[in-house]
Amino acid sequence: MACVALATTAVLSPAQAAAQSSPVVSKSWGSAPFAPMNPAIPSDNDIAKAKLSEAATAAESAKIDAILSSANDRLQGTNMAAMRANNTYSDALTALGLRRAAAETAKAKADVAAKEYKSAKTDLAQLAGNLYKSGGMNLDVQTFLVSSNADDAIYQASTLMALTANRSATFASAEASAATSAALQAQAQDAQAAADKAAKAAEDSKSAAVSATDQQAAVVKENSAQRDAALKQLAALHNTTVELEGARVDALTKKAQEEALTAQIKNSANVPAPVRPPTPGQGNGNQPVQPPPPPVTQPDPPVAPPVVTPDPPVVAPPVVTPQPVTPPPAGSYINAMVSYAMAQQGKSYLWGGTGPNAFDCSGLVWKAFQAAGVPVPRTGTDQYWAAPTRVPLSQAQYGDLVVFDSDGNGNFGHIAIYIGNGQAVQALFTGYPVGVYSIASMTNVVYPYVARY
Repeated sequence: MACVALATTAVLSPAQAAAQSSPVVSKSWGSAPFAPMNPAIPSDNDIAKAKLSEAATAAESAKIDAILSSANDRLQGTNMAAMRANNTYSDALTALGLRRAAAETAKAKADVAAKEYKSAKTDLAQLAGNLYKSGGMNLDVQTFLVSSNADDAIYQASTLMALTANRSATFASAEASAATSAALQAQAQDAQAAADKAAKAAEDSKSAAVSATDQQAAVVKENSAQRDAALKQLAALHNTTVELEGARVDALTKKAQEEALTAQIKNSANVPAPVRPPTPGQGNGNQPVQPPPPPVTQPDPPVAPPVVTPDPPVVAPPVVTPQPVTPPPAGSYINAMVSYAMAQQGKSYLWGGTGPNAFDCSGLVWKAFQAAGVPVPRTGTDQYWAAPTRVPLSQAQYGDLVVFDSDGNGNFGHIAIYIGNGQAVQALFTGYPVGVYSIASMTNVVYPYVARY
């Protein structure tokens, strides 16, 4: 979900621009490794030869532009991989917190049941002792039976019935408490097993997130060096400066990306409304079954702090200053939600983060809605599908939720809050601050429908 315009930018080829305008996207780069950059930047000798004719100059210039374009595509691929891996780990931490809480609750219930069973066994032991001593009958019962007072007959009979019922109740209580304790102990064991499984999944996801983020940082560094070399050769080829060539390349790249986004927005109006594919426990998929959202007042879900924090990329993307947009009427909860998110700009990205000083992408959305008094699910995919309305990207409004990197099965790798003019406030991934970023550079992974609360 590279809503980032990183330092290495390049002109998109017509084929690339056309590919980015595809209305339905389910492309994901995953975490596959990327090959070293090639071909190499033309040498000084190549540049000198190319300057001998106008045609050769144009050809060499196109070659360098193509190298930069390929490098940019490669960089965007690592951005996608890093965002998805970071989001997967954040979701895994959220799931782990819920599983651990469920295990603790189940254990507490099992402990209470075990105490009740122990008490019931004590009562049963006392009853068994009385029966043994009295030859199978409680001593109090024998006393009533040998009484010669005929006037007490009715009282004795009713008391005998009460004692017999009490004995039956003791047996029944012991039997019921035994069954309850066994059932709750089994549930506690299952809950702990689920928590252990979630912990393993989180650890695996963390390794993938660290690897993807490290790889992205390495590609940024490598692309930055290659860009510098390419711009230097372009400047020599065109008898200009590195700054002018950089501005030219960036302007052409931005233009191509904006044109691709415009086409994507236009085409979204022709895309059928999305239906979440069925998942285990979700009916037929036409009416998605959503877990109840957490109440606004609940505490942040527990998360495990990451042990390893990768170094941030060498060059951070610029935060885009949003163009004027028309916000909703004053007092609207959407306005309050967006205002909260905007106020978090500059804060860090953190796996599983829900503030106050760091966030992951869905954590920012969750806390922003919470600040506005509106409960939503904790994770991005659920936030998207739990919304009462979904509309084409062409109808996106201030405060809608835009998602990216669909896997084709109703899951998304990133979520952000749209503020208009192709921009969104969001928490990107490790090393990048919360901020407003253009979504033009992520046209090839933006989902054609946004969610509206």
